[in-house]
Amino acid sequence: MRTAGVVGGIGGIVAAIAVGFAAPAAAAPGVVVGPGTGFITTGGLEDLTACSFAAVGYDAAGRLIGLTAGHCVLAPGLPVTSIGNLGAGPVGTTTVGHWGPDYGVIELDPAKVVPVASGGGVTITGIGRAVPGQPVCKVGVASGVTCGTVLDVRGDTDIVTTTPTVWADSGGALVSGTTLVGIASHADSIPVLSPTVYASAADSLDRLNARGGPGAGFRPIGS
Repeated sequence: MRTAGVVGGIGGIVAAIAVGFAAPAAAAPGVVVGPGTGFITTGGLEDLTACSFAAVGYDAAGRLIGLTAGHCVLAPGLPVTSIGNLGAGPVGTTTVGHWGPDYGVIELDPAKVVPVASGGGVTITGIGRAVPGQPVCKVGVASGVTCGTVLDVRGDTDIVTTTPTVWADSGGALVSGTTLVGIASHADSIPVLSPTVYASAADSLDRLNARGGPGAGFRPIGS
């Protein structure tokens, strides 16, 4: 999340990398990526962050794409590595980061990634819009699955919910049943204690489609 402590988060990432490379990794058949899968971006120190995927699928050009939050894409072309499989090395690169709504696009390497529709107990079969009063659940790498209710939808771009997130859950999926309705963005004021804001998944894709390029025409695995 944007309001979380960056220094502490970076320390956690560095520790995770150290653990991930403590022993040589055996050859893996592929890195599984789906809703709530955690990843880090690397480059310079200023490019280091940890976030989650909302969904994985293919765009109109046949590229394997992961959706996340826009603020998780600090720059285009950064290597992306799965937190759960650091030893496999980079499995994709950042391409698009957009604020308002807060959506981002990561192009994944189909030779290294096994895309799935389910993760952390959440399955995504389609994309839709949220409405106030709707029960929803979120999945992210830091806090797993949390559930709550949609409080408000602001101008079709921001969804305000009682579903909490913590740092590194950013980019994770907000679902109603098996429908992706939001992408984890930020706390409305105080992290964890205040309502959490998610970017509208449907509006994000509308804008991505209008923009063209990587991610345009995205359809999630399982849809």
